[in-house]
Amino acid sequence: MQRWLGRSILGVIVLGALIGALLFVALGDNPAGPATGERRIAAGPAGEIHYYAGGPASAPVIALVPSFARSASDFNELVRGLNRAGYRTFAIQPRGIDGSELPSRQLTLHDYAADLHAVLEAEAVAEPVVVLGHAYGNRVARTFGSDFPDRTRALILLAAGGSKPSPPEASNRILLALLRILPEAQRREAIAKAFFAKGISVPASWMRGWYPMAGLAEQNANQATPYAEWGAGGNAPMLILEAEEDALAPGAGAQLRAQYPSRVRLRGLQKTGHAILPERPKEVSKEILGYLAAQN
Repeated sequence: MQRWLGRSILGVIVLGALIGALLFVALGDNPAGPATGERRIAAGPAGEIHYYAGGPASAPVIALVPSFARSASDFNELVRGLNRAGYRTFAIQPRGIDGSELPSRQLTLHDYAADLHAVLEAEAVAEPVVVLGHAYGNRVARTFGSDFPDRTRALILLAAGGSKPSPPEASNRILLALLRILPEAQRREAIAKAFFAKGISVPASWMRGWYPMAGLAEQNANQATPYAEWGAGGNAPMLILEAEEDALAPGAGAQLRAQYPSRVRLRGLQKTGHAILPERPKEVSKEILGYLAAQN
């Protein structure tokens, strides 16, 4: 009896260790490549925030916030174009990504907006800034516009969802994208269907660059923050780039345009999915630079 009990306990311990190891692998970061710019650190309300600065020091500022569980390196090509055009950029690494601290307490979208404000304070930026948010980052951008209207010059939103949940099938594919434990072919198919237009291959940069624990914190923050507290984006003008084949936020930009016709400029991108940035980099840069020039 004692021998059987001992073996049973040992079996439970081994099984627990295996499950723990699988969870560690499944929920471990799949790091992105390096972000463009000079790495800097700001003291945010809930710990350090890492970000990347680029462009002329005295130029107009554009702050960039990446997509769900993604790194600021997604903006690399766009950042280089903005810097060449004479703009100062601060590409923010969200909490849990590339050094930005992930606290144990419950976060809200207001916390992520406060992190952006902390970066601007650290850089002694006094003038209102343009905030560019991609997908989940669009929620942070609109929260910043709502919480700090005097600091917001304009919002540029890529794949501007948030008013209603994403279709369940597309949302489930995000989970498959996050879990490195799954076969690469299964992950590639899930990423392609959730984030890319038909016929566009998933680039290597999107097979990696996923941060599950950061994504969990972002999902909890989204659920903890009512849409009414951030959806309007304050009173700032908005440029929305809407993907024609957006599986996660279909028609969301058009809904915002209908709600705020005097503030929203809507531009559609054909044969483009939720990822947008790696699919149509030249068109994205052209639209953004044209909008910024018109704002001057």
